[in-house]
Amino acid sequence: MKALFLFTGIVLLICCFGFQTARGNLQVKGKSLKPAVAVASQEPKVTPPESPADAPEETKDTKQKKTWTFKVGGDLTNYFISESHAFFGDSERHWLETSLRLNGTASYKHFTAGVSVLGVKTTGQDSFGTGTMPAGSAPGTKTPSSFPSLYVDQAYIQLDQIGGLPLKATLGRQHITIGSQFLIGDGVYDGFSSNTRQGVFHSPRKGFDALRVEWDLNKTHFDSFVYRVDPTWDGGGKRDGMLGGVDVSHTFAEINGTYAAGLFYRSSRSNLDNDMAIVDLRGEQPLKLLKGLTASGELALEFAGRCRNASYCTTLGQKMNEQSLHAEVAYQDKTIRFQPFAEAGYVFYSKDFTPIATGFSDWGKWYLGNQIDWIIFGTNTKIVRAQVGMWPTSAIKLRTQFHNTRQVENTGTSTGGSLANEVSFIGEWYPQENLWFNLSLGHSRPGPALQSSGLTNPFAFLNSGASAVGTRNSIDVVFATSWHF
Repeated sequence: MKALFLFTGIVLLICCFGFQTARGNLQVKGKSLKPAVAVASQEPKVTPPESPADAPEETKDTKQKKTWTFKVGGDLTNYFISESHAFFGDSERHWLETSLRLNGTASYKHFTAGVSVLGVKTTGQDSFGTGTMPAGSAPGTKTPSSFPSLYVDQAYIQLDQIGGLPLKATLGRQHITIGSQFLIGDGVYDGFSSNTRQGVFHSPRKGFDALRVEWDLNKTHFDSFVYRVDPTWDGGGKRDGMLGGVDVSHTFAEINGTYAAGLFYRSSRSNLDNDMAIVDLRGEQPLKLLKGLTASGELALEFAGRCRNASYCTTLGQKMNEQSLHAEVAYQDKTIRFQPFAEAGYVFYSKDFTPIATGFSDWGKWYLGNQIDWIIFGTNTKIVRAQVGMWPTSAIKLRTQFHNTRQVENTGTSTGGSLANEVSFIGEWYPQENLWFNLSLGHSRPGPALQSSGLTNPFAFLNSGASAVGTRNSIDVVFATSWHF
């Protein structure tokens, strides 16, 4: 723990010293980094001052409106999911996952305070055994009524343009996204508890109890933070330690590419998990070979000593230096009719890569069959994925996706081969900027290596109602909608 705070203190001290040194050269106002793409700083617009004769007389009411800003809003999201053979098993499952987020922000000059409350509920029982039916209930048990699982999603204060510099600090519970969020995942307890009734397929919880400092220097974006590790990562079901670090990204205007590097440290005050350092390298580069062609990738190196918890490794005491990577090549042509796009990628987790994050697909909102590679296994997998699609109109997006999942190191009696092959047909409709609909039809087929691998549904030890991993093909239907107001 002392090492973490010392590390964070040194980082912030260096940053503050750097700001004072470069202050005379700063002439730009920085903007926040969007996922996977650093937004270049822009010159502020210079507006000539109004003459006293032109300026309207300022009253107490108009002055208050100019200095204080209040905003309220929210999101209502529903996912209906149906599986003919949940996790390739003998039973079918149908359930609804609903989340409602209400938020409000108050701003005064460069100060902002924000609060949001989140309610999540699973109606029916999903294949992980969570939902409105009690864990372990016999088939046919009457589903009791229950209230949504409530959660304070955000509660933070933020100060921007500190000292007149493009420096922003946020303290409290907040959303954190680094790059594509492949490395840094959600920091909350998202369905691993048998008494938490919420959606697992659709987990809208993204809150971190954190201190975050961001700043921009020319076209380089710096992002540093430290946050409490939540029970999602803890085999003991309690908060355990801290994770902090710094991420630096830069956009090179001459080649239009964005590259980033991050250094993070995980400190565990108990023996439930390992202390570890993580180095993350990633980049996105348009290729001159063909207009609209882009290559991107990410490499995470984990240095964690020897394993202290059998929940996170194969053998106690083994070395825990692991790797994870993903690489993609994507194409999109916005200049021709239907705007066709395609992407092919590869994902690799070494066998005991500690899940510092489960990661999200760069494809955004997607439901690919049973999502076997993301939900059941997480690590010790290598995944080939591809998608192709088009925009037939400005509001409709159609695509087809394919995933093939295999193990890096075989388990059980398996001698290799596919764990699963999954194909989905997905249609998305955006009738308005704040409204979204999604319909997915997927076919999930277990591979020959699945049964011999000995892999099971990891939720089974928490919920006796969890579906067992079987050998049957499954037809999966997902209908989702989200409204931002």
